[in-house]
Amino acid sequence: MKTILYKLYNQNHKPGLYVVATPIGNIFDISLRAVYILSIAKCIFAEDTRQSRKLLDFYNIKTRVIPCHEHNELSRSVTAALQPSEVCALISDAGTPLVSDPGYRLVGWCIRNNIDVFPIPGASAPVAAVSVSGLPTDKFIFLGFPPPKEKAQIAFLNALKNISATMIFFESPKRIVNTLQNIKNTLGDRRCCICRELTKVFEEIKRGNLSELVEYFSHRDTLGEFTIVVAGCDQIVPDEAEVHALLREELERRSLREAVKIISDSSGISKNAIYQKALELKLLASENQEE
Repeated sequence: MKTILYKLYNQNHKPGLYVVATPIGNIFDISLRAVYILSIAKCIFAEDTRQSRKLLDFYNIKTRVIPCHEHNELSRSVTAALQPSEVCALISDAGTPLVSDPGYRLVGWCIRNNIDVFPIPGASAPVAAVSVSGLPTDKFIFLGFPPPKEKAQIAFLNALKNISATMIFFESPKRIVNTLQNIKNTLGDRRCCICRELTKVFEEIKRGNLSELVEYFSHRDTLGEFTIVVAGCDQIVPDEAEVHALLREELERRSLREAVKIISDSSGISKNAIYQKALELKLLASENQEE
């Protein structure tokens, strides 16, 4: 560890604004380079200074923190602190700045004023969610928060009907069930993955068709932060014959429980539905043996 920090210390860090990704939940999900830049920066621009201070205190970072949110991004208190000869950093409450968070105006201001901007990549809820969704990742689109009002949300979703890429949304606990229902009604009963409280103590990842997930979350406390991953229009759910063939193949190599989990994760079909099909196969095999 000391060797790595020594090498970082001896790097020639150029002056400018560093856009630094911070953890989305687990406080250890941050790079050594991010910790180092935050430590040597002249100042850190933070969406919520109280929230950010928890992270900075954990890593014993004493750098001055300046509030930078959507209402003051280009205020004198922010822009005056950005000097072309200094290293400054921008962080959000969690994850990568500018991804459904403030910072766009500030980055634009730096570019217009010939202040270099550098990324320090790291945690990102949309990327984390799509990576475990079981849905295609060769192309995906992040769409942020759907409009909160019903009419605007349905119009927004209607415009997405023909998108073939996997779609990623954020949603609040209060609106998650209603939004899932609207997605199902507008786009059809597609495969979906819901990630709640990613990397945190109560992390939950649920996969299935939208109708199954509406039912699931309708009867549970919907606390925490939600990321919704929805199949694109040409991501076809395997038909029954294909599922049966996959089950036969997996059951020859694995236990029933393992086979059900693997096929559910890869197809987006609920474990209960796969389990029922597995029981049908076992019953059919038993009847054939008796004959």
